[in-house]
Amino acid sequence: MKKLLLLIFSFASLYASAQGETNNWYFGANAGIQFDNTTGTVTAISGGQINTLEGCTSISDPNGNLLFYTDGRTVWNRNHQIMSNGVGLNGDDSSTSSGLIVPKPQDPTKYYIFTVDEPHHVETEVTNHGLNYTLVDMTLEGGNGDIVTTEKNIPLVTYDTSDADQRKYKCSEKITAVRSDDCSSFWVLTHFIENFYAFKVTTTGVDVNPVVSQTQTSVPISGYRRNALGYLKASPNGDKLGVAHFGFATTEGGNAAGGVYMYDFDNATGIVTNEEELYSPQNGNSPYGVEFSKSGERFYATIGSGVSGDGASLMFQWDLTAANVPNSQILIDNSNGFSQGALQLAINGKIYRALFNFSNSQGTHLGVINNPEAIGNAVNYVENGVPLNVTGIEASRIGLPPFIQSLFNVTIDIIQNGISITNLDLCTGDNYTLTATEIPGADYVWFRDGLQLTETSFELDINAPGTYRVEVDPNNGECPIEGQAIVSYFTYPSPNQPNDYLICDDDGNASEVFDLNNVITPQLGIDLTTFNVSYHTSPLRDNTDLIPNPNAYTNTSSPQTIYIKVENIGNTNCADISLEFQLIAGELPQTIAVSDYE
Repeated sequence: MKKLLLLIFSFASLYASAQGETNNWYFGANAGIQFDNTTGTVTAISGGQINTLEGCTSISDPNGNLLFYTDGRTVWNRNHQIMSNGVGLNGDDSSTSSGLIVPKPQDPTKYYIFTVDEPHHVETEVTNHGLNYTLVDMTLEGGNGDIVTTEKNIPLVTYDTSDADQRKYKCSEKITAVRSDDCSSFWVLTHFIENFYAFKVTTTGVDVNPVVSQTQTSVPISGYRRNALGYLKASPNGDKLGVAHFGFATTEGGNAAGGVYMYDFDNATGIVTNEEELYSPQNGNSPYGVEFSKSGERFYATIGSGVSGDGASLMFQWDLTAANVPNSQILIDNSNGFSQGALQLAINGKIYRALFNFSNSQGTHLGVINNPEAIGNAVNYVENGVPLNVTGIEASRIGLPPFIQSLFNVTIDIIQNGISITNLDLCTGDNYTLTATEIPGADYVWFRDGLQLTETSFELDINAPGTYRVEVDPNNGECPIEGQAIVSYFTYPSPNQPNDYLICDDDGNASEVFDLNNVITPQLGIDLTTFNVSYHTSPLRDNTDLIPNPNAYTNTSSPQTIYIKVENIGNTNCADISLEFQLIAGELPQTIAVSDYE
């Protein structure tokens, strides 16, 4: 049966017009960042009331407006106020993934908060709550939302009720969610000891009877709670699961090395199969954060050195398209300054990393993997990628908010230039072809700045700035997808030809110090707030021949040809490389006495 065009949240009329559900993140110590899908910018924000070492989650409406957020215990509304019934949830802010928010399918006013407790090993089993769900109704409290008292802290059983140890701990600290193959319902997954538990969320609510899949590897319950640590993530397209087991200790509260594992996931049945070990406990380290790239073809993990995980922080990449995935492992980062930290994919296709130094309690930035689809160093990981401090109190800890992973799969790359999947920078007069996935029999609807265009093929030729979007209905039973490109145009420079630069050579060595910036640059007649000027010693005009100090350049010959590059600051591809001039260290003019003419 052909699947309906539904938003991942089942807001049928909103599917193609917005993708803002993950635009606001609140985490750490009052920290927050906001994504702008129109400009492609990421901005630190203040006002968040959350203060958590690890667990947190948030949700926005399809237009990117904040709805609410939680640390698994307390729920704050869009105004950063505690919901009147929003306290006492059964999560724990020291749980790896203390909360995750899933909408009720086909009801845009209802959301489920799934909470995961920290499985304490020093207290009685009554204090460990395991996995629960709570319903939020956004029609309450004047549209600010509140907890539905009759559906608060509803337990979901992820353990053998006949086993006393399992009843004590109930669950690990892992949770993820992904869309099912019907495009409207969702799977919420967790792991405990040797089983995955997949709970389905449909139009009728949460099915409390999970699909249970046994795994080859068993995490000893005798080593809880430390063995409970580590993230679980689904791939955006819903066909893979990746998990970090922090340790395989066999003594209560003890430390031992852990591992990273990959599984196949059937999002039609909820069944997990085909375990593959990516990172072995034999390495002697403790994994924590995991994440897939948007395409699902790359996988990342953060790993703390040593069995307690408090040594150097490592970040690895695996190529899931490789013939031997474990052997594709590449070290992306090795840091002594920060703990391993969470990894979280964002709507812009980048992956963000929580950074926190336990020694000095510093967490001023998020790290960012700018090109997660690339291999090795080409991913362009920047440690101090996003500054967080706005008012002096905002800081990262080791957790980031998890989301329904499918939210990052609703968009496809229509730019396809290997640089960015969201922003396309062109030069005035350039033509470009946006390209969606070619699917036989699919329907394509293109928009520019919200207005529908006449093009109906999988390609669109453009020559003007704007926000371009395509809706694709495959008409083959697969879920609808869309792509978006924010296109900006930058002007080419039109510099004037400068004169040759002559300095009198008073010592006869044909060498002098030339001030290119103050003598040549003004002759170009360009706006230096828009364009950058660089001087070079060869026609290549790259970093190998760059004159680093054009205010005081000593020529190497006379005459010497100097080459100019003028480029747009906003897009360095919009450049002029046509100009050159001569440096001349010339002889002083001869003084001729009057008597010489007599």
